[in-house]
Amino acid sequence: MPDLKSALRDAVDWLDNRGVDLPTDLDAALVAVGIKTVGDLASTQAEYHDAITQAIIDYFTGDRRIQEARNDFKHAITNGLGDSFETGWLDGGQELPLDPEAVDWIAARQEQEYGFTDQLFVQARELKKDKEFDYFSWATERADGYTRTAKQVYDEGRIWAAKNKMLTFTGQDGSPDHICQSTGGTCVRLMGQRHRASWWVSHGLIPGPGNGNYDCGGWNCQHRLESDNGEVFAG
Repeated sequence: MPDLKSALRDAVDWLDNRGVDLPTDLDAALVAVGIKTVGDLASTQAEYHDAITQAIIDYFTGDRRIQEARNDFKHAITNGLGDSFETGWLDGGQELPLDPEAVDWIAARQEQEYGFTDQLFVQARELKKDKEFDYFSWATERADGYTRTAKQVYDEGRIWAAKNKMLTFTGQDGSPDHICQSTGGTCVRLMGQRHRASWWVSHGLIPGPGNGNYDCGGWNCQHRLESDNGEVFAG
């Protein structure tokens, strides 16, 4: 196993030195063969925040090419979101390894985030031309947003792990003139519904900002899923 890890590391270094984007499959393989310890959510989020911030700052302050910094960023996503989901999985009462379907879900979620990274570094390349630009504040704000996403991924992991636990949709609606309230949309229809955790997963209805299966996108309401004893699983 150490030989395989060394070979993968050498491959990553070879690509970095030639300014080639890191293939996501190779990055995932590098993580898979590593010895990864899943900790608590707070430490996972802190490590993710630091890794993202550092990747951006290194690009603005060092001599690293954009492909190298972007590869570092994507590698942070692989670790950060993967660890967040696995932490949620463990906190939800399951043991590792993940179910195959859960592996597919987190891989797709990481791939989605990689796409956002490409856009971010297009913006960073333009901002770097301004020598007076406050890159530290910008990097911190970006890291804050990515870390909030990691919390959503953690929630997903907990609910995937909960499987047959009954969860009820509850929480606060947005303003009366907001789309769900004014049209009898998703949030209104779901309020008070109680289903197995697996139902919320299969229907893509885990509440949270950016969930396109909600008419409101989950941005202007504060809904959550709760177990029968009041334990919050998402939101």
